[in-house]
Amino acid sequence: MIRDAATLSQPVSRHVKPVETTIQADLTIADAIRSLRSRKIGQTVVYFYVVDGDNRLVGVVPTRTLLLEEPTRAIRDVMIGAVISINADMTLELALELFAMHRLLALPVVDADGRLLGVVDVQLYADETFDLAESRRRDDLFQLMGVSLEQARHAKAILGFRLRMPWLTANIAGGLICAAIGAAFDDVLAKVVVLSMFIPLVLTLSESISIQSMTMSLQFMHGRDVPWKQVRQRLNREWKTSLLLGVASAIMVSTVALLWVRGGSVAPVGVIGLSIAATMVFAAMEGALVPVLLHAARLDPRLASGPLVLVLADILALTTYLGLGTWWLL
Repeated sequence: MIRDAATLSQPVSRHVKPVETTIQADLTIADAIRSLRSRKIGQTVVYFYVVDGDNRLVGVVPTRTLLLEEPTRAIRDVMIGAVISINADMTLELALELFAMHRLLALPVVDADGRLLGVVDVQLYADETFDLAESRRRDDLFQLMGVSLEQARHAKAILGFRLRMPWLTANIAGGLICAAIGAAFDDVLAKVVVLSMFIPLVLTLSESISIQSMTMSLQFMHGRDVPWKQVRQRLNREWKTSLLLGVASAIMVSTVALLWVRGGSVAPVGVIGLSIAATMVFAAMEGALVPVLLHAARLDPRLASGPLVLVLADILALTTYLGLGTWWLL
């Protein structure tokens, strides 16, 4: 179990386990399965790593592929070539970062020439063993791993301050930008007071749907590369869902807003309803895209997405709301 920074600085080579389930790249699927069955495998089977004749790591084969692909196909043709691995001289801290970031159950360890030395698995973190098929237990472990890493790194208050203050600074900057936007539209707020009453609600709905979309995008940001096909499908589904949610929310809020303008102009109610529908779509798309763009830039979307998504959602929502109000009502 990780308890201090000294443990994190240990080389990962001290925790390497041998791999009993390697497969030669030049074998067929049928030959690979026969080879695996002939061995006395005593460890938990997590991944099937593929090596060449010099024991260099060249890929990984999913269990599904071994079971369902044609037995005559070559392992080299069906393996996944992009394998996340670590060098033997890297630290335990880096290994645990990769576990938490990519939600992997094991990491292959290679030498300077790319030869497979063994694996480290998530049980180097957990004292107890657990069922790898229990997704809830697995998710809890990854979350706890991230918390323990940060606690070990930032045991001192000043280090914790340095870790967390940048994100609070981002929120402060976003708030100041929104204050400036409000000042730029002070004419419409002064003349149509009812608009100012609904600013908190417009921002809350925008923030909520942006965080929902962000959370769903993070679920498939695991590998090294961005799954652009999934991203396109996700965005296509998200704008439709957010439009339905926006329209439903706009109808409910507009109905309540009518009570405040009873006997007066209903134009502000139209601004409120249309703004809610539009900002919820904008915020949902922004929340879905930010993790993708951060991942494409090789930044950790789990660390940076939250503050950035909220700040952008507030700016988009307030600008749309007050801009539409100025255009329509003044």
